[in-house]
Amino acid sequence: MKNPLYIEYRRSTLLGIILVLLLSALGAVVHYVRSLDDNVVQTKFRLSTVGNQLDSEFTPVLAFMEAVRRASLLKMSLPAVETDESLLLLQLSDGRDSQVAITAPDEGVDAELLMLWRLQPYFELATETQPHLVGMYYFSEQGFAFNGQAKWSDYIVDHLLLWYQKNMPEPAYERGQIFFTEFLPGQAAVMLPLYAEERKLGHFVFALALEPLLAPVYQQHSDADFVLLDQSGQLINSSLARPPQDIDQHVLQIQRLNTMPWSLGLLEQKTSLFASGLKEFIWHWFSYAVLLGLLLVAMQYRYRLRTLTSFSRLLVHIERLSQGRSQGVRRIPFGWQEVFERISRLKQPPSQ
Repeated sequence: MKNPLYIEYRRSTLLGIILVLLLSALGAVVHYVRSLDDNVVQTKFRLSTVGNQLDSEFTPVLAFMEAVRRASLLKMSLPAVETDESLLLLQLSDGRDSQVAITAPDEGVDAELLMLWRLQPYFELATETQPHLVGMYYFSEQGFAFNGQAKWSDYIVDHLLLWYQKNMPEPAYERGQIFFTEFLPGQAAVMLPLYAEERKLGHFVFALALEPLLAPVYQQHSDADFVLLDQSGQLINSSLARPPQDIDQHVLQIQRLNTMPWSLGLLEQKTSLFASGLKEFIWHWFSYAVLLGLLLVAMQYRYRLRTLTSFSRLLVHIERLSQGRSQGVRRIPFGWQEVFERISRLKQPPSQ
């Protein structure tokens, strides 16, 4: 006769294995979904941290630009002085540079020349005091440009005239800062118009090097690719530390910046939702399956030790009693004494 307890034991073992596999898969899925949510939160936190870092680094540049604007208005309000100094100006019409003497101004272009002469220290110290600035220029409505240097480079003049013809053909009445993603090669720029008594005199242009601005970010987050996007969402090429082989195979996580009308982007490899965490899913499924499997083995071992073995000895005990052995089995399993005693009394003849 087959032992019904043993049959139920095998069935419960099979059912336990199925439950272990299902529960481990469920646990792995839940853990995987939570890990995706954690990755999104981590990405947002990283973007927010890097965005705040860029804002803090660019804030001194904005303060310097505002200081230049206020100083220029102050210099314009000072009384005229006699001086023998001259300024090297670039004529925007033909690209020629020439030394122009500063005379005692009454109005017009001579007042601008005197203002630029007084602002000469700002042009000289701009790149020294602001590491993210690589140049400072002044474009006058009178058709000349000034950069505070003793000589105009032919390379700079050629690119500067191309940029001016492309971006300044029409009059603009913007009074705030205007950001340009492309200025000279490898540079961006911020333009700050200059008005005096509701009359536009010209505009300052501050050339920016984005590589030094993003260098600390690349050093602290070497495992990530950060880029800058302009107002229309276009990629700023000079902000790429290492251009990816195929940018179409990447996705962008975006964070708006506070100090500039640009956005910070984090490039991530484009993968499917399941493939992105397949390895992690399998690892957690295997871990849960091993833990639940060990628990199942321990519970089945205890069931076999406490139930199957004891019941088998009970069957041996009954068989020996049926053969006329009054003692049955000598060793009774723990906790089964009362059951063995009742069966022994059933086999004893009634007392006279």
